[in-house]
Amino acid sequence: MRNKIFAITVIGILLLAACSSQPEPNSTIQRAPPQTPVNLVNPPVNTLELPGKFVFAPGDGSIWVQDPVKGQPQPIFTPSPETFGDAPHYSPDGNRIVFVRSSLTDEGRAKNEIYSVAADGSDSTVMASPPNARIAFNWPTYSPDGKWVYYTAVRPDPQKQQLSEIQRVPVTGGNAEIIIDDARAVDVSPDGSKIVFMRFNYETFTAGLWLADADGKNARELLNDQVFVTIAAPHFSPDGQTILFVASGPNTRPLPGVSFRTSPCEPQLLCFLAHSAYANGLPWDLWTVTTDGSKFTQLTKVGSDSPWPAWSRDGNQIAFFDTSGMYLLDVPSRVVTLINRNGGHGIFDWTQP
Repeated sequence: MRNKIFAITVIGILLLAACSSQPEPNSTIQRAPPQTPVNLVNPPVNTLELPGKFVFAPGDGSIWVQDPVKGQPQPIFTPSPETFGDAPHYSPDGNRIVFVRSSLTDEGRAKNEIYSVAADGSDSTVMASPPNARIAFNWPTYSPDGKWVYYTAVRPDPQKQQLSEIQRVPVTGGNAEIIIDDARAVDVSPDGSKIVFMRFNYETFTAGLWLADADGKNARELLNDQVFVTIAAPHFSPDGQTILFVASGPNTRPLPGVSFRTSPCEPQLLCFLAHSAYANGLPWDLWTVTTDGSKFTQLTKVGSDSPWPAWSRDGNQIAFFDTSGMYLLDVPSRVVTLINRNGGHGIFDWTQP
C-alpha cells in the first residue's frame, strides 16, 4: 500500500512540473518499436561515428549511461519502491550528472530534490531540496561554466493553477537564487549571457518560447504560445546563434522563414488527439529559431513520439531520444538515422570530449 501511495504521489509531482502525462513504469530498457516514422534511414549501426556518452531516463525511475554506438546501457540510478529518478543532464566536462530524485518521506509524502552524481553513478550529492512537499523541481541543467545548477521550481496556485520560476544554486552548495518567475525548462547560452525558457498558458495548455538576460531581465517572446499544440526542450546551439526546440503539430500562424500551414480542424489539440498517426502520443518534430527570432527552421518531419534532443559539440548533429529509440539527425543534410531501440518517455543528454 505504501508503494502504491508513493507511485501515485510521484506521478502527481511529475504531472505538476511537466503538465503532461507520464508513462507506466517499464521493467526493461528495450521496447517494442511502434510503426516506423517516415523519412528514417537505417544503415548498419557500425557506420556511425559518435564519440562521448549518452545519458537517459526511460520513464520508469531509472537513469542509464550508454556509449552512443558500441556500449550496452549501464544504470547509474536504480529506482526502488521509495525512490524515482528523472531528468538527467551532464556537466560541461561530462564528469557529473545532475538529475531529479523523488523519494517518499516517513510521513508518506513525496520529496522532490535535485541531485548530482558522478558519471559512473558514485558520489551522489543533494544540490537543492524544496522547503516543503508542495514544491516540485524539474529540468535541472548545469551552467556552461559548471559553477551553477539551474532548475524549475513549480508550486500550486489557487488562481493560476501553478506558479513556476527558474532558480539556481552554486555547485559548491548554498542557498537557491530566483532568476525569473513565470518560467520553466531553462537553458543557458554558451557564453552565459542569456537564458531561454518556456512560459505556459494555463487557459489553453500551450507553451511559448522566451529569451532573457542571464539575470532574468529584458525577457522577450520568440514564439507565441498559440503557434503549436505545445513545445518542449529548448536548447541553445553550441555557437549560441540558434535555439533548438521540439514542437507538436504544424505551425498555425506564420513564422519567419516558414510557410504558413493551417490545421484541418479546430481546436488543433483535439484534431491531433483524434487523427494522430502514432498511437503512443502526439507527433513531434525538431525545430530551430535564431536568437533574434528572425528565422524558424523545421529540421525533421518524422512525427516522433515525445522526443528529447541534444546537440553534438560542433553543432552538426543532433541526437534525440523518444519512445521508439535513439536517433541521429545530420543537421546539414536533414537525414535522420536510427541508432538503437533504447527508448522511452524521459529526458536525454549527450556529452562529448
